[in-house]
Amino acid sequence: MNSAVIKAFSWEDSTVSEPVCEQFCEALLSAGYQGDLHRDEAGKLLAATDNSVYQVTPALVLAPLNGMDLDIIGRVAASPAFERLALTARGGGTGTNGQALTNAIVIDTSRHMTRVLAFNAEARTVRVEPGVVLAQLNAYLAEHGLTFPAQISTASRATIGGMVSTDACGKGSRIYGKTGDYVESLNLILSRGGTISARTYTAEELDAAAHAGDAGTQLAQELRALVSPVRESVEAVFPRISRSLTGYDIQRAFPADGAVHLQRLIAGSEGTLAIIRDITLRVVPIPTVKKLVVVRYPSLDEALSDCQRILTHGPSAIETLDEKLYALARNDATWTQVRHAMEGDTPPEHPLVTNFVEFLGDSESEVDARITGFVESLREVNQIQGHYVANASQEQKQLWGVRSRGVGLLARADGPRKPIAFVEDTVVPPEHLPAYIKAFRAILDRHGVDYGMFGHVDAGCLHVRPALDMTQESDARLLRTITEEVVALVKQYGGLLWGEHGKGYRGEFTRDFFGNDLYPVLGEIKRLFDPNNRMNPGKIVTPRPDIAAVAAIDAVPFRGTIDGEVPASIRQQWTKAFECNGNGVCFDWDTSVPICPSYKVTRDRVQSPKGRAALLREWLRVKQANDRDRLQIVEQQLMQSMQGCLGCNACASQCPVHVSIPELRSRFLETYYRTHGWPLRERLLGNMERVLSVTRRLPWLFNPLLGARPVRRLAERRLGVIDSPLLSQPSFEQRIAKGYRQPRRSRGSVALLLDPYTSSFDAAVPEAAVALLRALNFEVSTIAAIPSGKAAHVHGMREKAAQQSQAVLRTVASLARRQVPVIALEPSVALFLRQDCGHAELGDAAGKILLLNEWLAGLGLDTGVPTIAGDEQTYGLLAHCTEITAIPTTGESWRDLFRSFGLLLQPEPVGCCGMAGTYGHLVENQERSKKLYAMSWQRHVAHYGERLLATGFSCRCQVGRLGGFRPRHPVEVLAQRALGLSQDASSSSA
Repeated sequence: MNSAVIKAFSWEDSTVSEPVCEQFCEALLSAGYQGDLHRDEAGKLLAATDNSVYQVTPALVLAPLNGMDLDIIGRVAASPAFERLALTARGGGTGTNGQALTNAIVIDTSRHMTRVLAFNAEARTVRVEPGVVLAQLNAYLAEHGLTFPAQISTASRATIGGMVSTDACGKGSRIYGKTGDYVESLNLILSRGGTISARTYTAEELDAAAHAGDAGTQLAQELRALVSPVRESVEAVFPRISRSLTGYDIQRAFPADGAVHLQRLIAGSEGTLAIIRDITLRVVPIPTVKKLVVVRYPSLDEALSDCQRILTHGPSAIETLDEKLYALARNDATWTQVRHAMEGDTPPEHPLVTNFVEFLGDSESEVDARITGFVESLREVNQIQGHYVANASQEQKQLWGVRSRGVGLLARADGPRKPIAFVEDTVVPPEHLPAYIKAFRAILDRHGVDYGMFGHVDAGCLHVRPALDMTQESDARLLRTITEEVVALVKQYGGLLWGEHGKGYRGEFTRDFFGNDLYPVLGEIKRLFDPNNRMNPGKIVTPRPDIAAVAAIDAVPFRGTIDGEVPASIRQQWTKAFECNGNGVCFDWDTSVPICPSYKVTRDRVQSPKGRAALLREWLRVKQANDRDRLQIVEQQLMQSMQGCLGCNACASQCPVHVSIPELRSRFLETYYRTHGWPLRERLLGNMERVLSVTRRLPWLFNPLLGARPVRRLAERRLGVIDSPLLSQPSFEQRIAKGYRQPRRSRGSVALLLDPYTSSFDAAVPEAAVALLRALNFEVSTIAAIPSGKAAHVHGMREKAAQQSQAVLRTVASLARRQVPVIALEPSVALFLRQDCGHAELGDAAGKILLLNEWLAGLGLDTGVPTIAGDEQTYGLLAHCTEITAIPTTGESWRDLFRSFGLLLQPEPVGCCGMAGTYGHLVENQERSKKLYAMSWQRHVAHYGERLLATGFSCRCQVGRLGGFRPRHPVEVLAQRALGLSQDASSSSA
């Protein structure tokens, strides 16, 4: 082995100069490269972070269209002019330790390389590009009754390429294993520009091709010759646990039979050996039956101690949430859906810990028998506080959702110290877990660090995220102190520092676990693949000691240090921008999930909540540096990103740390326009609610003007506004003036909060609400549709927005003092008042505003009317995306209300319709607006037709212009039904 003096790690070794970067881009384009090239500040900034504590800005970000683009990158990079360029492949950006961060060139496969290339149902194999998301793949496979069994909490955005690179695993790994166990083969691009197939090479094949093999065979032969002499050391060093050593997994890659499983070597190599071009996977049948038992304990110690006993019952997984997570989950928006299972009869003030115990099987009877035996055994365990068996798949999904949001729940903790990843995936033999965790907690307690724990207790892997304020130097130093103590502890218990997330910048501890005999072998493996250290340098190992050492965990730039350049007083004003921790929930691939429409329609991470938060932090930092040229660049890119936001506010609810981009955007626009001035269009749109206060009363005067072709052309040409709706005629006031008798036997009073939009453009909706409430024997008063402040808030007129919203809330507060319920119809307005005005002087009043379905659901209505059966009678409900995310039970409450009136309603999972207030009315947004509608809403509109219902005014506008008809609000159907029932009752009594 090479005994040269080890050279210290240096960022200069992989730095790319501007001229070389420009020449490389030109060479790529000349060679036929068709993908994206990002040298702009925004594009590079988004590739500078992941879900770790680090921030490393690359010189260039490439987003290849396909495998041919990857081939071109490999060939051009291998040419003599660019032989020093370093390349790092990037997937979903969910790495927790900087796995895909570099100051050189990033190859982002997540934007375009998202195709399933081939599928063989008989062989149960599928070939995919590296950017395919796990949940996307499983949705495709589910149609064939198959699944890729490696389950991870980031499945909605983690890519298969990234999972292979870290050899990822999660829930159920004790049964199903890790990603690498299912990799059939890989097509790779090497640092020297060639391609090989990483597959299984049998001993016979390698022996027969001793002198005439292809490049892959020759490499396999050299690797076998390298590792064979140290087989005994491998068996002695590798721990006897399911989460074995990766980076590099020489135990599984080089078995005793003389074969070489080259794909196993790549699994867990984190892009340090080659770039993955495509992946062939083995897949398995979806389990026929899944059931979940939630077992409650008074403390984490009891929950962990019970694990070995539970394992004797053969569960597929045991997952734990500690006391900290439990307390945070109780404040989550979804708690009402799972409280009965998670809490039972235990008082909320009592601490609880749960074990989620999952059972799989081929038949109901088989699984039920195992669960029965397991539940019977619980009676023998004194410390158990109760249990719950979840049979329904939807209920299980909701419960597993609490577990998968564990990291996000922790990140909501108050204060400047936030839970961070650096010792989050240690693993020990499961039988040692209780003692190990007790010692682990002692380390953290000794350093005065708060933390939460959750994870895969059946596999001996409990996720631990200590809370540190990385803007403080003293806390940043604790990262090394705690890591070194945990390394010593985990070795004492026969475990590993990295159990499922890969090494990343923790590679300096590789020698501690591989030992002095095997560590040089890893360097030789790296040399055979990448002799010049160009593939993701600084991670795992280097090819020669004289090139460089790997990066130390505290030698990489911390994001907190960079954020710390912004004074604490300013960071506090923009708290949520700095709390964004890069978890990437906003990159969810599923078009039926609301977050984030601008990312879904562009696949551009700059157009995402994470992108906007990152740019906002950089804008604040550059402002402090007084660098005017750079400030102008960053400010314009931030403005472009903010203008792409649809303002749905799904991020405020679905982001684990509740980063509300519409709120941050409003603050940014106020700051920006105070300096640069409000454009005419922004002034008009920001004052729209005040204008509507006048125009809606005179539709006969304004509609001919607003509908005139010359006026519409002028609005499009001068203002960039199209498809503006016309005012309701007759107006709401005229409709109500017809007279509705108050009920003879009143059930009480209720106030209907009129909003500027439905009252002005869709008056049939509030009219129907009044009719329904009076048919239900309520005395109805209306709160005039004065400006709510929403339009002003959206366009950065925050002082005006505050004045307007406070005027509304004063009326609400007055009614609340008299115990009069206040209900609203338009989700976007009601939730704006609740979410964005809840911190204001009259914030308590904002919480008193309920949507109609929320309030009616609390009444427990029962008309006794039999349900009208049949699919042809079923209505489809597409709820407003803000409503879906802020009130997850909204679909269920509407469904139950319809059932109480003898009607069938099917709430459909749906994303953004593409209108989003004024977004879809702006000329520059037309392509994206229509594409969003086609992605999520179009198929439901076609299926339900006139039976389609929509709660959002802008959603009904979008269907009206793109679907050819105006869908009704659910209240219109209920009002019609209630009036019909009332007339039937009157006829019967007559």
